[in-house]
Amino acid sequence: MIDDRRGHSGRRTFFGRLLLIFSLFLVAVSSWRLLRTSWLAPSDGWVAGGGADALLLGAAGLAVGLLGLWLLRSALTAGRLTPATFLTPDEEKRVLEAIASFEARTSGEIRVHLEDRVSGDLLEQARKTFEEIGMTGTARRNGVLIFVAVASRRFAVLGDEGIDSRVEEGFWDACVERIGKRFAEGRFAEGLVEGITIAGQALAEHFPVQDDDVNELPDGISRGTHGN
Repeated sequence: MIDDRRGHSGRRTFFGRLLLIFSLFLVAVSSWRLLRTSWLAPSDGWVAGGGADALLLGAAGLAVGLLGLWLLRSALTAGRLTPATFLTPDEEKRVLEAIASFEARTSGEIRVHLEDRVSGDLLEQARKTFEEIGMTGTARRNGVLIFVAVASRRFAVLGDEGIDSRVEEGFWDACVERIGKRFAEGRFAEGLVEGITIAGQALAEHFPVQDDDVNELPDGISRGTHGN
């Protein structure tokens, strides 16, 4: 299953620019009204006493401008995400702890892979990575991969044929939806942990840990630099 969050940063950029333009308009109107109030004789009711209203209008313009700048800065920050900066050390620790907690209950394997960017077919690259990092090599074909293209904030969740054949229809869509909600809020670690929890519970149910179970794949977060 796949989810695409590319538009999130773009919308923030658009609205940030729109707010800045509106802010300039408000400040210009405020300045014009202040000039009228200061230079013209207060002969009509609209001009008379307009200084306070003009100042309030200017303050509103500045507030709108600050909001616009915040949105633009947020969009730029999202655009600079890399596999190395996607998670803080503490967040990465939480993700790895979540993986370990479920792998102690199942013979299945859960992995997270952070790619820089994927300009082509995300699902195709996710499947390619699934094979490259050995996810198809588990004895019971019960590996689950959360693949994230961090620069564009797009991701996919893949389950190998063993687990895919046992979960109910729509299972992976529910997993994607849960992760997507957190990613849309910029809460990447929370999204990954919730996705790991959903997948881990299914693996624990269908593939409980065995006495002879061994850890078939590395537990660390893998990173790549594909730019296709």
